[in-house]
Amino acid sequence: MTSYDGARARTLRLEARIGIEDLATAAGVSPNTVRSAESGHHQPRPRVADAIARALGVDLSELTPLKTVLTLRDARCRLGLSQAEMAARIGVVRQMVSQVERGVSGVRSPRTWAAAYGLTATQWAGAQKASRDLVRQKVAAQAHRRREQHLRGDST
Repeated sequence: MTSYDGARARTLRLEARIGIEDLATAAGVSPNTVRSAESGHHQPRPRVADAIARALGVDLSELTPLKTVLTLRDARCRLGLSQAEMAARIGVVRQMVSQVERGVSGVRSPRTWAAAYGLTATQWAGAQKASRDLVRQKVAAQAHRRREQHLRGDST
């Protein structure tokens, strides 16, 4: 989940005068998981982000502010669903959700998928394009790094 705001979670925890260990216990996760999520070193899984939000007494959207460009993964994570849970909601296998979220596959019934992600058809199309563009940017950046390493003679 790229949009989890760990700093906001920490602020809410401190304002509520809740210790890390107590929040972890209430959320059913380890204290290290809470620390990691708050520090921004790791993005928590949707289930963990939802559990932390509930333990803090806030809606998950409080910890996942909207980005200007929403990807399908972001939309799914805002619902607090894993890929497997989204797949069950739509009636497909988890791998299909993964492929669609990475822009590798299209879908036959965009309206069904949009509804499952809590989006309108227009929002779905935008999120699907953003997902595809993000993957393309990552692939291009990786290829650029490999070319640069090759030119420098790096073997790693």
